[in-house]
Amino acid sequence: MILRSALPLFLLLLVACGTQAAPQASDVPTPAAPPSATETPLMAKPTVTPTATQPPACLTQPGRIEQGEVDHPDLARPLPYRIYLPACAGEPGFERLPAVYLLHGLTYDDGQWDRLGAPAAADQLIAAGQAPPFLLILPWERTGLDLELAVTEVLIPEIEARYPAAAGRLNRAIGGLSRGGGWALRIGLQHPRLFGAVGLHSPAVLSPDLFYLPEWIQAIPRDAMPRLALDIGERDPLRPEALALAEQLHAEGLRVAVTPNAGRHTESYWAEHVGEYLEWYVEPWQAGALPTPTATPGPKVPGICPCAE
Repeated sequence: MILRSALPLFLLLLVACGTQAAPQASDVPTPAAPPSATETPLMAKPTVTPTATQPPACLTQPGRIEQGEVDHPDLARPLPYRIYLPACAGEPGFERLPAVYLLHGLTYDDGQWDRLGAPAAADQLIAAGQAPPFLLILPWERTGLDLELAVTEVLIPEIEARYPAAAGRLNRAIGGLSRGGGWALRIGLQHPRLFGAVGLHSPAVLSPDLFYLPEWIQAIPRDAMPRLALDIGERDPLRPEALALAEQLHAEGLRVAVTPNAGRHTESYWAEHVGEYLEWYVEPWQAGALPTPTATPGPKVPGICPCAE
């Protein structure tokens, strides 16, 4: 009797347990989805370090020397020249470069500055980041040539039409050693709209230029006064004349950086200081702050310089 009365109760409990409602979907915890490609968990936020812009590889490569020659109806004979082209010349960002025109000494030729190590010194300055890429123009003063005419009316237009040379006086410098220094003085002071700097290295002034110096200087516009530097060896036979020249330039209102060095009037002296010369020329061009060219070279016309004065 007891078993019969308990059996219906047992069956009733069994049915109640089997019919309990299943949990709803909203009651089931959902596993966290992995973050998408555009999402980053806050606790794992990475630190972003910007990548520095790599300088062009060409800045560390050596430049090259090319030889050329330009003829002109106003010249008694063709003008040969050498040109140092840095490895970056013509590359994006280096389409137009400043230029230093260097004049050799008496009885020498356009290979003298090359032999003194000017191109190698330029390579070192550029690779060290002490100068942006720049050109070296090395003309040969052949017998019978009027070098002033040849440089100002023929060579500059040729270089700026054929090579990536920037126009404008602030993008050009001229210098020379010995007799070349005398030419640089004559050309630079008479053409201040062409050159922003004049370097005189053991200069031998051409006669009668000392007589004309006051007139040349007075004719220079105030906004075109060039930078000037003069160096001379302490045992150079031209030392008295060079120091007198510096005093005269000062007296006429031009500032001249004068550097006396140990040495003589020799190639070994100039080779020892060629790196210092180039450092002075490129000083305004450091950090790549090149003046914007004021004009684009036009077609060459005999007797007319199309370069931007």
